[in-house]
Amino acid sequence: MATIRSLTESFGVLKRNPVVFAVGLLYAVIVLPQTAMSLMGIPLVPRLFQIVTFFITPFVLAGLLGMTYEGRVRATGFGTFTKIGKKKYVSVLAGNLINFVITAVFGFVTFIVVVFTIGLTFSAAQSESVLSSIGIVFVAVLAGLGLVYLLVMFFLQFYAPAIVTDNVGVIEGYRRSVGLVKRNIVQTLGFGVLNLLLGLLLLLPAIALVVVTIFGAGALGAGATAGAGSTGASGISGSTGGTGLSLVLIAGIIGYSFITTVLMTPFRAAFSVSFYDNHRPAQWE
Repeated sequence: MATIRSLTESFGVLKRNPVVFAVGLLYAVIVLPQTAMSLMGIPLVPRLFQIVTFFITPFVLAGLLGMTYEGRVRATGFGTFTKIGKKKYVSVLAGNLINFVITAVFGFVTFIVVVFTIGLTFSAAQSESVLSSIGIVFVAVLAGLGLVYLLVMFFLQFYAPAIVTDNVGVIEGYRRSVGLVKRNIVQTLGFGVLNLLLGLLLLLPAIALVVVTIFGAGALGAGATAGAGSTGASGISGSTGGTGLSLVLIAGIIGYSFITTVLMTPFRAAFSVSFYDNHRPAQWE
């Protein structure tokens, strides 16, 4: 199966070129403040960092894609990272902006549907049959919007690899992403399933950490309440004021997120480039 071959080749690229994990480390450092402050419940500042990282990460992504593409045939290095990052920064940034606009449009339409449904619900509050019909239509419309959004993103997902590997602009990158997916629907579904499974496997330890910490904190909290009160003998609370999560849990999630970002960012880049390179036609129309 070509998708499995692409997966195997991506591991080979990473094995032969461990330098790409340095770029993964750079990416993890860039997004770390945003992740940490969000978990701590600090208002507004994470949004500002998100805006900043939005304009920084296209350079990192373009350079990393260039490195993993070069790493398929020979050793790669930071020279390729800076060269491709500079050359394709604007195109990848433009692609990210288009994705953002698409997501914002779907979000706005969903918001309008929710507001409209609430209005209908209040106007028909006396009729149970009408309320039931409104509920069914509401769920169907939301499901339809979600399906359309996922379908659009499914066809556009390879725009960045296309921009870098084929040395094209953002519009042509989107066109080639759509063309590649249309020619390889089943293989692309396999690519998505493998990415999803790997993501879920990586999430399991984090979920376990959250569950164990919450249940452990609940047991400890009950014991403390029976004894010296919820803040303990020192009078210091074990949780943050912003989110209610314990400092240990926050530190664990941040650390785990950092490590997985370092490892998964290069892997996803290598996998997407390998898949795109293996499935693109010899000559685009």
